[in-house]
Amino acid sequence: MIEFLGLKMKKCIYLAAIAVALFGPPAEAGVREDVLAAMQRCSVIPDDRTWLNCTYGAQQLMRAKLGLQPAPEFQQRLVPPASAMGMPAPVAVSSAPKTVSPPPPRQGGGFFSSNRAVAVSVLVGVRYDSQGAFIATLENGQVWHQVNVQVGERKARLTLGSKVTIVPGAMWSYDLKIGNNAHAYKVDRET
Repeated sequence: MIEFLGLKMKKCIYLAAIAVALFGPPAEAGVREDVLAAMQRCSVIPDDRTWLNCTYGAQQLMRAKLGLQPAPEFQQRLVPPASAMGMPAPVAVSSAPKTVSPPPPRQGGGFFSSNRAVAVSVLVGVRYDSQGAFIATLENGQVWHQVNVQVGERKARLTLGSKVTIVPGAMWSYDLKIGNNAHAYKVDRET
């Protein structure tokens, strides 16, 4: 009887070893596939620096799985969602809680503008929507979308690493200024 149980146990161990060899650890393959899919979605970003930041953000699932420090929030937000590309969403992996400051009130600067800055940060990412309006990602994690784009108007050229100041504008709006340039772009806050 003991020989029979020993033989049966050896058979179970043998079958388990074959199953692991054939199928591998499923959780790791899933996370790797999700990371690779997210990195592939970053390929739609034309700017090299923004693309690189996006790929760093795309690796967040693996960083969370391995217990590493999370990628900065602005990098994670650059990754286009799977749903926007017609792909299934990745399996969620728990990570450190995300801290995002709430959007400012919609009333902006009120009827008249104010010089008091809402945000002062560094431009770390820029992409353009289908109308040619920029979507600027700041180092502090805020994302601002240009709203006053006119048909036929040239795209605004923003330089990564530039100092960006957001101030309340007239008529409950916000103005984005780059460096010491006097020109202001009308923007709305996305995140």
